[in-house]
Amino acid sequence: MLYLLLFLVFFLLWFDIFLIAYQFYAHFLHPGATYFPTTNLAVTRMLKLAQVSSWDTLVDLGSGDGRILLATARLGATAIGYEINPLLVWLSRRRIRQANLDKLATVRWQSFWKADFRQATVITVYLLPKLMDRLQRFLENNVNHPIRLVTNNYPFRHLSPIKHSNHVYLYQFHYPK
Repeated sequence: MLYLLLFLVFFLLWFDIFLIAYQFYAHFLHPGATYFPTTNLAVTRMLKLAQVSSWDTLVDLGSGDGRILLATARLGATAIGYEINPLLVWLSRRRIRQANLDKLATVRWQSFWKADFRQATVITVYLLPKLMDRLQRFLENNVNHPIRLVTNNYPFRHLSPIKHSNHVYLYQFHYPK
């Protein structure tokens, strides 16, 4: 009984340290948006507006619980998610495996500010307005081929969408270097 109690104490201590370290990492080293899931209706609208097909590779920035990745993979397209919350990464990977879509969908436990866009044809994002300007500059510096970018709820302030519908905005990014 004493060993079980010691194990429990050490486990809870380790878990607390992990949570504190994660909070520091997420809020100070790689600040992003707070997790707020995209509704299933918005996911459908985003993929439809971007005309995602089996020829596409979609990159979801801040992929959360993986619902955009799953919907994309169900269309036959390749889906790559970037997420810094380890619990959401675990949940996404679990949901992808359960749906038998792990050949088409993957989640990287990594900040999307370090994302690789070389294969991307479509990018999806649901960020707060304060980060949209920074994302625009980031994409201008890191994208050198045509990409369709879909945002949910928050448009880019300095760009005009090529299409929009019900708070979903489609942009075409192409910044040759």
